[in-house]
Amino acid sequence: MARDDAVRDVPNNGLLKRRSYLKFAGATAAAFAAAGSATGKKYRTITVPAGTKKTIEVGDGETFENVLIDMTANGASAQILTTGSGWTIRNVGFKGTHPGGHYLMTPGVSAANGTGLVENVYMGDGQVARTKSGGIWLNSNLPHRGTITFRNVHIAKMIDNGLYGSGPGARGYGGNLHVESSYFKGNTIANVRLNGKTRPCNVTNTVVDTSGNQACGVGCSAPGSKNTRAIWSWYGETHLRNCDIVGSISTAHGGTVTKTNTRTGSSADLTPPKGVPMTAEQAASGAGGSSGNRKQSTAKKQAKARGLPNVISISSSNSGAPASYEFEVAGKVRKSTDRGASKDGDDSLKHGMAKGSVAGGTDSYRFSGTLASFSLDGNATVFFNGTKVTPDKLGLPKTIVIDGTVNEGSNAYSFDVGGSVAKSRALGSVNKHDSVHGTRVDGKVFGGKDGYRFSGDLKRLQIDGNARISLGTEE
Repeated sequence: MARDDAVRDVPNNGLLKRRSYLKFAGATAAAFAAAGSATGKKYRTITVPAGTKKTIEVGDGETFENVLIDMTANGASAQILTTGSGWTIRNVGFKGTHPGGHYLMTPGVSAANGTGLVENVYMGDGQVARTKSGGIWLNSNLPHRGTITFRNVHIAKMIDNGLYGSGPGARGYGGNLHVESSYFKGNTIANVRLNGKTRPCNVTNTVVDTSGNQACGVGCSAPGSKNTRAIWSWYGETHLRNCDIVGSISTAHGGTVTKTNTRTGSSADLTPPKGVPMTAEQAASGAGGSSGNRKQSTAKKQAKARGLPNVISISSSNSGAPASYEFEVAGKVRKSTDRGASKDGDDSLKHGMAKGSVAGGTDSYRFSGTLASFSLDGNATVFFNGTKVTPDKLGLPKTIVIDGTVNEGSNAYSFDVGGSVAKSRALGSVNKHDSVHGTRVDGKVFGGKDGYRFSGDLKRLQIDGNARISLGTEE
């Protein structure tokens, strides 16, 4: 079995930088034949000679796209490496069986706040059985400290993991990854192996089918084994949302997995998600792909209809010391079972405001609109949309109250803010005369108070009447 603490060799023979390959001309250009697609973009073809490995480097801020890498010659192979941050690999198809010996892609993002994108990539032609390495390995030697998103990726029948992303977590570098609308089929050891340790990893709208994998060999603790996992979470949190999975969901070294609307076993729909490339040519041209997974599509439509895209969870590990909380949203809110939360009668919900307490468990809520305010009294861990957050940083820190109780009649008002703004029932009334459109607010107050929470600066304020204005901050 491949180990996280093993240092992966990254050979640099045959290095092909993107800037230079775009400049090839004359006889050399024969290796980069242009092809067309009826509905997609033109793409280049890199033809790798028999017994040769072509290494391609994508640097800081660069984009490598619309390329078919032809590895159909005997022993031909290729590898894409990345450096820096802000790079993109898009519309790339690996055609031909991978002979092994290295990973087809070794991406990494060096900056902790940096990102990388791997989108619409095909690695579905498999790998020679019992050979070394596999599909994608996150470069813990770089080291990988940022975030990589894998979207519309197809990886099948690789030997030493399909997507191997747990190395940075083993070394404590903090780099993580997210997988969206992708397809994994029959990869040995693990199909999706991950975690960033200090930051959660999300796998959404993805299909994993462990059947049909091949025997491992070099780099495997038991040569000839066909042992595999669908999802293998090491060190940190993995969140599965709207996925279809056949195979084991495993953890190691403190890894955790939470499932939301995820189907497993016989209830799973193993049709690849919509748009996932099913051939190298489809990937390179950016055209075509799977017609879609019905169960995932239905779930997404239902979620959209419910209109509650945000999740906040409050978790406590101490059953003897309850932590109380209170928050307000500018929309609808309901209790949920996200992160394994329970639904109990001790918590109250009314007009977008929630109050409750938690001790030795988790309370979760789904809501729409903006989180206007949040307060916590006691020791608890708070997660917002799957990410651990600092409670006193949640919500909108500033307040404005238009007080019309000082006079009779109507007081019209209008103001703009430099950030977000939301109406607050806790600060005042809510009526049909008040409206929030982006960063602008218009309203009227009749002998009462209207209150709002906002971020940024108060850019403009206009009052038609004698209402009293009060500004406050919780920063």
